[in-house]
Amino acid sequence: MDNGIIDEKELIYFLETSKRVLLIEPPYRRSYVPLGLAKISSFIKNKGGKVVYSRSFIPGDFDLICIATVFTNDADMVLKSIYECQDSLFSKGTKVIVGGVFASLMPEYILKRSKKNLFIFPGYSKILDSYLPDYNLHYNIKGFFGKAMTLFTTRGCPNRCKYCMVWRMEPKFHICSTWKKNIEEIDRKICVISDNSFLSAPFDHIKNVIESLNKNGKKVIFNNGMNCRDINNENARLFASLTYIRNGFRIGFDRMEDDGHYQKAMETLAKAGLKIKGNSYTYVIFNFEDTPQEAYYRARECWKFGSNPYLMKYRPLNQVIKKPSYIGKYWTKNLVREFSNYGQNFGYNRGDQTFESWVNRRTEVLQKDIYKSKLTDEDWEKWYYRR
Repeated sequence: MDNGIIDEKELIYFLETSKRVLLIEPPYRRSYVPLGLAKISSFIKNKGGKVVYSRSFIPGDFDLICIATVFTNDADMVLKSIYECQDSLFSKGTKVIVGGVFASLMPEYILKRSKKNLFIFPGYSKILDSYLPDYNLHYNIKGFFGKAMTLFTTRGCPNRCKYCMVWRMEPKFHICSTWKKNIEEIDRKICVISDNSFLSAPFDHIKNVIESLNKNGKKVIFNNGMNCRDINNENARLFASLTYIRNGFRIGFDRMEDDGHYQKAMETLAKAGLKIKGNSYTYVIFNFEDTPQEAYYRARECWKFGSNPYLMKYRPLNQVIKKPSYIGKYWTKNLVREFSNYGQNFGYNRGDQTFESWVNRRTEVLQKDIYKSKLTDEDWEKWYYRR
């Protein structure tokens, strides 16, 4: 704790000795209930304390302030929330704990820009994870996900992909102790399963989770993509038995090394009876170590099966600005922008228009935007490059 970074034991001590806690979720864009804060709320209330949730600092007689973080490129908003707490006369001397993804990936970055009485908790807490989230607070999440519950049945991922933060925050894969209690006791019919590597669990666990979801009448979204290499006849039949909502089944095709495995997985799922067309997403990361043609090929393979390709633009895990500044070795700034637009505005099985014809048509129609949408000779050379 001397350097401002605390472990789980110290975190729990701070929480156990606090009776009034302010939970702050900075005003960044989000769609889900802040699970970490929701579990802290349950922990504090279980100990007889009180919590207040807010998206910014509010004056009050608080013993402790807990601030959530998600993406590193929301750094400015997170730091602003910290400064509001530390600069206010109402919270002078109040301890502030910052946790979540950004805090776990870049704790020193936050500490160097903050004052005393700030503590960073990197990673996650098994103790807090054993508590059911507090859904009684008003998180002000509008629309679909405001009515959903979020569940991790496992934590961690044995695959140490270079572009991923999961194994850095959750280094050991394990099954969560209270997954079944969440399904049975939380009265929300939509369940967002956020396991980062669900199919790395033993088959019995996968079977038990899916049977429990069905028994309790849950509609399901698997928020993180399945590893296509782990799909087989047995688990495919289980996935086909679930009731999905809003592209609820999701799978990954992030590397060319998975070519063949992805197609086999989709064929296995379809044969098992899973409705893929219009009911699934395939995550396709691009602008990493791939070429544009490799990303384009993976996206088109998704369309062949009727799965909506979710094109995810790679950004470094330490990027602290919103504006996309990283351009992969085989990409250009223009290509990154246009390929993103292609996936967002065309894609999704609305036809068989090629990227080339889409770009040219967009240039013709959007005359006022012609400069922004036009690709240069250098861009096209990169686009057609094959290795």
